Amino acid sequence: FQPAQMQALNPALVMILIPFNNLVLYPFLRRLGWQPTALRRMTAGMAFTGVSWIIVGFMQLAIDGGDPLSLVWQMLPYAFLTLGEVLVSPTGLVFAFSQAPPAMKGVIMSFWNLTVTVGNLWVLLANAAVRNDGVIASVESTGISVTAFQMFFFAAFALAAALAFGFYAA
Repeated sequence: FQPAQMQALNPALVMILIPFNNLVLYPFLRRLGWQPTALRRMTAGMAFTGVSWIIVGFMQLAIDGGDPLSLVWQMLPYAFLTLGEVLVSPTGLVFAFSQAPPAMKGVIMSFWNLTVTVGNLWVLLANAAVRNDGVIASVESTGISVTAFQMFFFAAFALAAALAFGFYAA
């Protein structure tokens, strides 16, 4: 694999995972007695996203320790991240659109886009906050790199969001 080819992995996984989920995974879960409702799928998607950040954090620790990392290993967090994306984004859009009254569908879609924007701004602010000299010194005093810290921080936030969303959805 060449590094430039990694950019094609996400769209390829999306095209594989959506039919796999609909044709294999969801029917299998129903046979086991677990109904994969939209809210449960979104909760699981957030959790898979958190797991992907944990994997990346450990990979960064290995890189920081001088271990070279094959591109093949980098496919693992991409797979978890894409599974999370497939479980959250289309599911959330369909759920929001289907639950909105006809006169409010456009407004609901606008709020969906607003939440994506707010999420992107939150990531921007979190990254900017970590670039503070005091925060960098504090993180580096723990023995891990700022990059690894950020991966674990985002993992913790994603898992906390999944837990809160799951409890609220229940």
